[in-house]
Amino acid sequence: MLLSAISEGTSPAEQRRKEKLAEERGETVKAFGEKYLTGHVQRRRRDIAPMRRYLERDVYPVIGNRAIGSIHTDDVRELIFKRVEEGKPQSALAIRNLLKRLWDYALVRGVADKNPLSAIPAKFVAEMSERNRALKPGELTAFLKALEMARIRPDLKAALWFILLTLTRKGEARRARWDEFDLDKAEWALPEAHSKTDTPLVVPLPRQVLELLRAQRERHPRASVVFPMRAADHTPIAASTLNRALSRIPVKIEHFTVHDLRRTAATNLSEQEYNTDVIEKALNHKLKGVRGVYNRAQYAKQRAEMLQAWADWLDKLKN
Repeated sequence: MLLSAISEGTSPAEQRRKEKLAEERGETVKAFGEKYLTGHVQRRRRDIAPMRRYLERDVYPVIGNRAIGSIHTDDVRELIFKRVEEGKPQSALAIRNLLKRLWDYALVRGVADKNPLSAIPAKFVAEMSERNRALKPGELTAFLKALEMARIRPDLKAALWFILLTLTRKGEARRARWDEFDLDKAEWALPEAHSKTDTPLVVPLPRQVLELLRAQRERHPRASVVFPMRAADHTPIAASTLNRALSRIPVKIEHFTVHDLRRTAATNLSEQEYNTDVIEKALNHKLKGVRGVYNRAQYAKQRAEMLQAWADWLDKLKN
């Protein structure tokens, strides 16, 4: 084959490139999906488990054995809208967006000629959720009382309460490990590896969080993670598990997400006139512009006082 390619004026390197491209065009959706996850996504995101679950549960069983270049819009439309019909539009939207990115990658790699998801705009799958939801004090009171009475695992109650008390992100809380905590000093050394902003932070722990952590330690004395899965003391609870837990809390207020608990804390603390930079540091946000360049303060004392006052205020609402 190489000799014939040379005789036709094609270099061996060019011939190998064409053969490799032809081989990749014949790859199955499952094979290319795994290549996309491990060769592309994993270098940019720490947690690819949610994406893998969508692929293994919703995509691979339907089109996984088909060639990546043979998929048409009709093939993906059915598996997406199946989730909508099941009353899970946000899951449908997540699947649509994942597949859109996967086929964008296939286009870049030259193994597909078109993106079958381009004919399925996100706005027709599900309404995009508002990113400005913050619970008002009355809603917080209703939520906290419902959380206490909810028929969900104590670990899940504790994780939701922990996020609200510490202002940390869902992923940061889920992956929290016991070796990051010093309960005597009332500190959590959130490592760079678990921080969304790639910035380590020492989080001061209010009395209520210390009580919560000691209860978790008694519940799982041999666990390495603070909020473990039911049957695996060394595996953190999944993001989807927390989302489902929140949906099972019987509280009659406008819909909100786990991430909205952080926004709720930030909004209420701002309304209580705490310093903006202290709040931003507690949220582990990177300050932008000139303030970000010149303000390197950790505000450890101010954050500790603010978080303790915040926890006390939530206790008053709950009780």
